[in-house]
Amino acid sequence: MSERITVQELAGSRGLRIIDIRKAPDDRQIRGAERYDGEALAAHPPFEPHERVVLYCGSGNSCSRIADDLRARGYDTIALAGGYAAWQTAGYDTAPIREQHTT
Repeated sequence: MSERITVQELAGSRGLRIIDIRKAPDDRQIRGAERYDGEALAAHPPFEPHERVVLYCGSGNSCSRIADDLRARGYDTIALAGGYAAWQTAGYDTAPIREQHTT
């Protein structure tokens, strides 16, 4: 069962680590997000199991699958419902993409 956070909940949250796993992002991301390849992140998470992490992709599908897999392995991960598309549609702030990390 997917655990998801809405864009409204995320916009009002503090202290969450936000990770962008889109395969083909445009030149913007959610402000403060980090970029990682989703499959590499799933294989070798760059965070501790106790860290509360929000993953997002373009539509919410890939990030839900990866968040579910990580949660089953003991990580505190949730997916952004609707992904980056929902964030943009809601009109929330974005920032230029920062460098992508490798794991």
